[in-house]
Amino acid sequence: MRASINMVLIKLSQARIIALAIAGVVLVGLIDYVTGYELSFSVFYLGPVALATWYGSRRSGVFVSVLSSIVWVVVDLSAGHLYTYQAIVVWNGLVRLAFFLISVTLLAALREHLKGEQFLARTDSLTGALNSRAFAERLQFSLALCGRDGKPVTLAYVDLDNFKRINDLQGHGAGDRVLKIVAKTLLDTTRRTDAVARVGGDEFALLLPNTDLAGAQSVISKLEQSLREKMHSGNSPVTCSIGSVTFSKPPVSADEALKAADGVMYKVKREGKNAVAFHIMDASASDAVDPGAAADRRQVARS
Repeated sequence: MRASINMVLIKLSQARIIALAIAGVVLVGLIDYVTGYELSFSVFYLGPVALATWYGSRRSGVFVSVLSSIVWVVVDLSAGHLYTYQAIVVWNGLVRLAFFLISVTLLAALREHLKGEQFLARTDSLTGALNSRAFAERLQFSLALCGRDGKPVTLAYVDLDNFKRINDLQGHGAGDRVLKIVAKTLLDTTRRTDAVARVGGDEFALLLPNTDLAGAQSVISKLEQSLREKMHSGNSPVTCSIGSVTFSKPPVSADEALKAADGVMYKVKREGKNAVAFHIMDASASDAVDPGAAADRRQVARS
């Protein structure tokens, strides 16, 4: 129930969140008026304030905080609460505003902290690409859409050739720089709807939703050329072995899909490295890799 409500609120625009928060303030104000000034009801204004802050923004939270304080003052006076000095009601309103603003500050800080933790939990800290767990979730979702809509999805596995030589001769710092360059090149070459992940020490995976064989060949050819130029400009001996599988019918799980692409990539490694192999899979992932197929550059295998 809570998760469902959260998903609904996340999808709402900031304008709708503010409108919902204002409606909440009005509702609390009405209840506050009906219950009278003898029964304190001010804590319930925190609900709309928290809603505006968490699902909107810090600025939205501040706006609803000011609105809540004004509504509380108006309701308190309208309910017939008499004060010895008029300045007292102003002071009480300001105290409540300060309380709301402190709550907004804490909630906004907590939200940013959680976003940061979520980002780190799903991202490779060195390269900024997705990590294996986050990529598997994206892949499973894309495969499900592939099965539902009948649109193809392409998965590519990229392995860096001669990467160990960089670490051995130039140190791990140089190796880390190469990994960052590769990740940035992959991210810059792909679309926003695609996904790039570091799935091993020197292995990357690339997810291309709604991409058939022709589209995969176009994207991966540009990607390979970009990687080649980056490595050449840096006088790096690193090359890439890439295995690409286009699924017209999705396998049962993300693991099967990854194994299929990984298998095509390893055929490239076994047969000389520094090449790309494309594969079309129409059946189960277990049939995706043909051990007898050669892994020449831009070769297309079918199953």
